[in-house]
Amino acid sequence: MDTTSNDDLQLLRLLQMSDSALPIGSTAHSFGLETLVDDGSVTVAVLANYLRGMLAETGTLEAAYCMAAHGMAADAAEFPAAWVRLNQRLDALKSARESRAGSAALGRRFVQLARDLCEHPLLDAALSSAKQTGTGIHHCAAFGLTGAVIGVDARRSALAYLNQSVAGLVSACQRLMPLGQTAASQLLWALKPAILEAVDEAEARGISGVSAFTALIDSASLRHPTLSTRLFIS
Repeated sequence: MDTTSNDDLQLLRLLQMSDSALPIGSTAHSFGLETLVDDGSVTVAVLANYLRGMLAETGTLEAAYCMAAHGMAADAAEFPAAWVRLNQRLDALKSARESRAGSAALGRRFVQLARDLCEHPLLDAALSSAKQTGTGIHHCAAFGLTGAVIGVDARRSALAYLNQSVAGLVSACQRLMPLGQTAASQLLWALKPAILEAVDEAEARGISGVSAFTALIDSASLRHPTLSTRLFIS
């Protein structure tokens, strides 16, 4: 297989792993958006600004951890311990239980699916080390590791992760508010520069330099179980 065809194969595999139809349960999570729509904090009029702010904070944080997980694949001997530490750090940064549990559930299912598709020893190690230590596997870290396994570079892995994350949130909004298909597509198109900016910032700062102040999202996630009716788990 020549270099061009190998690059094309990697691209096709990345497209599959970043598809919103991937069977890991992502459509069941709104990560606090349902609460914010319910209490009127997020409406169609302010949705674009909300998502840009989310990308600048949570997006930058998760892109940094996605790329860090990608880099761990280069050292198989140190990988299990480093993988556990990375996910434990993310546990500590995700203060809202529902969002933390949702991210961990998606990450575990993502790695399980990736292992079933490409049978790589690092994916086995990711699952076994997390299970042995009782550590969650966060979605962004799972995506970065899988990007490394299939041969996609760290930056493109982070871009694909944020793109599918935003697409999932916009899809949730279509079920929560009067947001039509054309408006949703226009919104996703307009958010591409914000995705690039988040990854640029994450790449420049790394996990030691990123943090996220997400009081609105965290409080919404904490209040989510109290809603009288719910479409989403988180």
